[in-house]
Amino acid sequence: MQLDKSMAATFKNSIVLINSGNFGIPVSQLVFMGNPLGVSIQMFVMIFQNLLTFTYGLFNSVGVDQKKFKAIVELFKLPILYALFIGLLLNLLEINIPPFVFNPISNIANAFLAIALITMGAQVALLKVHHFSFLLLISICGRLIVSPILAWCVISFLGIEVTTAQALFIASSFPTSRNSALFALEYNNHPDYAAQAVLLTTLASSVTVTLVVFLSRIIF
Repeated sequence: MQLDKSMAATFKNSIVLINSGNFGIPVSQLVFMGNPLGVSIQMFVMIFQNLLTFTYGLFNSVGVDQKKFKAIVELFKLPILYALFIGLLLNLLEINIPPFVFNPISNIANAFLAIALITMGAQVALLKVHHFSFLLLISICGRLIVSPILAWCVISFLGIEVTTAQALFIASSFPTSRNSALFALEYNNHPDYAAQAVLLTTLASSVTVTLVVFLSRIIF
């Protein structure tokens, strides 16, 4: 589409990066209530998306007018990589977290659904649509329509069935991650466009995600 590098980076992030945390986990908890497998799959999707966001998404944004070394430096500033490393280390060494630390964390985790929905609402409330362009329409369709169609093709090709197929199919339909707008704002890559993509995909997802959930029960 002959976009400049700045717009191209934001456009790609608006489609590739999805809100699998604040949006995805609460939806999965509601859809797969009483079925821990479905929620567990969404947890893996969220982990993958976090890694994708803070590697590909970050490099995509920083690399517009910065050298690759600058992107690597920015990557190592992020706490998520260190948290992941510490978590894997504790798991491999079979080190148990003391109860006085684990119990408060567990209580906070139990409140995730309510907190996620409230914070998501607060985030969306700060975003405004100034101009509705054809490129924005492509972002919305790519994230909410094309992505589930591609996911259905891949799931069918791999022969995945039942709960796993349903969870992956639903996970492919979530709206654009707010991190894409944060990257655009941080590195000045058309932040207004990125914010509009987040807002409109989140609003439209109330219809499209509902439809995908319904189709997942029929198709799989």
